[in-house]
Amino acid sequence: MLLIATIDPILRKNLQETLTAKGDPFLLLEEGEDIVEAVFRHNPSIVVVDLYLTHPSGLEILRQLREKGFSGKVVVLGGQSTQNLTPEASRLGAVQIVGRPFNASQILGAVRVASGDLDQDV
Repeated sequence: MLLIATIDPILRKNLQETLTAKGDPFLLLEEGEDIVEAVFRHNPSIVVVDLYLTHPSGLEILRQLREKGFSGKVVVLGGQSTQNLTPEASRLGAVQIVGRPFNASQILGAVRVASGDLDQDV
């Protein structure tokens, strides 16, 4: 299962359409939802976290996941204003960092690389 948390409603819609068409299991979350709790409830193989989340921040979500023992793979979504956060995201175990601007295909490509399953579509 893939869990994606992003502030971008258009991106969520595009990802939902793409993943639904592929038949892949996924959960899309937005700002204000308890993302850390959802990760431990659903046990996804890969988590995609937007560094633009603010309540808590994407970096804080990543920190909490690691502190609470989440050992799955994490892809982070960044951008110009989050460039200074990407070294910390890497230190906390982010295996892929996708910079803005991006689209659903680029994010799913990063998920495919993170999963190590380059022969399959994710």
